[in-house]
Amino acid sequence: MIKRWAKYVRTHDDSEWSRQQNRLIDSQLQSANEMAATGDTDPVQFAAARDRLRDR
Repeated sequence: MIKRWAKYVRTHDDSEWSRQQNRLIDSQLQSANEMAATGDTDPVQFAAARDRLRDR
């Protein structure tokens, strides 16, 4: 994946991949803020949800 990303960055305009990274980071921060606002940040519950997703 790292090699693919490095190739992508070399072959695409800085503003394009920078904008895409910004969107990804913003969406992750939004999700984290929403989880914190609803109290869904309990580490035990998080680990349980993670494990359920792995078992799919």
